[in-house]
Amino acid sequence: MFGGYTDAQWAGIGFVLLGIALMLAVLLRRFVPFLAALYIPASVIAGFLILLLGPQVLGAITGGWSLVPPEAASVMSRLPGLMINIVFAGIMIGKSLPSVRQIWNESAPHVILGSVFSFGQFALGAFAVAFILTPLFGLPDAAGSILELSFAGGHGTIAGMGGILEEAGAPEVVDIGLGLATISMITGVVGGSILVNYAIRSPRIQVARMAPTHGDGPASLQQVRPNTGDQASPGDIGLGAMSRAFGAIAVAIALAIVILEVLRWITNAFGSHIFDAFPLFPFTVIGGFLVQLVLTATKHEYLVQRRNVNDISGLALDVLIAAAIGTMSLQALGSNIPSLAILTLIALAWSVIGMLWLGPRIHRTHWFEHAIADFGQSQGNVATGFVLADMADPARTTNAARAYGYKQLIYEPFLGGGILTAFSVPIILQIGSVAFGVVSLVVTVLLILWGTLRGRRASGAPGG
Repeated sequence: MFGGYTDAQWAGIGFVLLGIALMLAVLLRRFVPFLAALYIPASVIAGFLILLLGPQVLGAITGGWSLVPPEAASVMSRLPGLMINIVFAGIMIGKSLPSVRQIWNESAPHVILGSVFSFGQFALGAFAVAFILTPLFGLPDAAGSILELSFAGGHGTIAGMGGILEEAGAPEVVDIGLGLATISMITGVVGGSILVNYAIRSPRIQVARMAPTHGDGPASLQQVRPNTGDQASPGDIGLGAMSRAFGAIAVAIALAIVILEVLRWITNAFGSHIFDAFPLFPFTVIGGFLVQLVLTATKHEYLVQRRNVNDISGLALDVLIAAAIGTMSLQALGSNIPSLAILTLIALAWSVIGMLWLGPRIHRTHWFEHAIADFGQSQGNVATGFVLADMADPARTTNAARAYGYKQLIYEPFLGGGILTAFSVPIILQIGSVAFGVVSLVVTVLLILWGTLRGRRASGAPGG
């Protein structure tokens, strides 16, 4: 059915098939109600369509024939590592930069609790790998940070770390991580919905929403509006709004390449090779921040509007997720089911306990509305947190959604797929999972002490 195409043509066919899969996923989501009720994005559904119709499933059943040819699947398998750079480059571009004091005053409890979740995932995951999964099931030690990579980081992060994990001889960790990231999207929304309904019915918890939820929230995880103040379109400057946004993202990625190459040159001069296999995407956040800083300082921020950046990074994220899920190794997943089950139970238990125990001690007021957003991010992604916050406070009578949005300016560049998340794998390769787990545990305890003491000083009592 397919044949005689050049590599460039197969790349084009790969994108065509991705687009078709995304549109089929939209239709499937529309006519299969439970998919929308669970807030599962179309990109995740598209990924499973590609997986089922590709060489691993349909090809295995038919003896080699599939609707997604192996050559196209090979193209798709390379896309996540590229698309993640676009996604992260767009995090800071097109956003107004509020004062540091305003950001910190509102977001500090979110930053602290989110960091507790992340470093706790680092510690628990590292200990689970070192003491259970490696001895019993042979999981590589390089998987020590897989909980944070998959649950707080998500599909994009774990896919972006594929290069360094493959060089470390642990390519199966990527497939396990993609499986965990998919599971986390379900546990995040389903678990969060259960917690919201529990809180509404509990006489001990005050929630802004006083009626049980019935899955009547937004139909898509993409319905998040981080910026509402786009400027009016400038006069004719010879380049469209979308092209300007694309150019800004390209400059951010170029700056990231320069930063990474300089770091490689410096460390190589001292005999270290820590950055040789380091991924590019964490530095694209810095590049995006520098681009936005220059635009703001020169009063040209109107040239790049957030809605256009969102469109580009949203497309990149959809392609990334669909391609990553569609090409993950079923053989690797099937041989690591015990590891998947154990890690999922650990991550879910930690997020639930952390939210119910630490939420009222770290957040000053309206603790549940704030903490449920952090729970969602620790179990899925940023948008899951917004969805759960809106479940608890649909009228947004509290500042939970705004504070949670501010959190991302501080948290995202470092954890949940940021620089510290990306550093975790090279660090584990250097010092091992046990030492990494001990350090993460110490940081977790210090963050808990800081958050609880700060909460007491601010409100006089937990959950006040």
